[in-house]
Amino acid sequence: MRFNGATYGPAGVEILASKLYQSIPITVAAPETGTVVKAGTPLTAAGASTTGTGAVGILLWDVDTARNPNGTVVVQGIIDKTKAQAWSGVTYAAALATALPGIVMRDNIKVQE
Repeated sequence: MRFNGATYGPAGVEILASKLYQSIPITVAAPETGTVVKAGTPLTAAGASTTGTGAVGILLWDVDTARNPNGTVVVQGIIDKTKAQAWSGVTYAAALATALPGIVMRDNIKVQE
């Protein structure tokens, strides 16, 4: 059996700030431009990107919707908010904290990239 793997983005892009987290699978909707939805993007139940309202979780890894739209969203855990916003290009709205009560978004983590 042959297996071909593909890596998107630089190795080691990690939005989690703790090894303890809960996640669920999701089918990611194609973005308005391009095909890659980046880690740290908040998603709705339909797999669409959002800045806060209607979010069910935050995308754990980059997903190329043209190749395979299956992804994983974090629904409970601690994320590095600064790194997640910088990588995804999405600025989190205040409503995101209300929509995702199981996720703690830390922005004062001083770790090496």
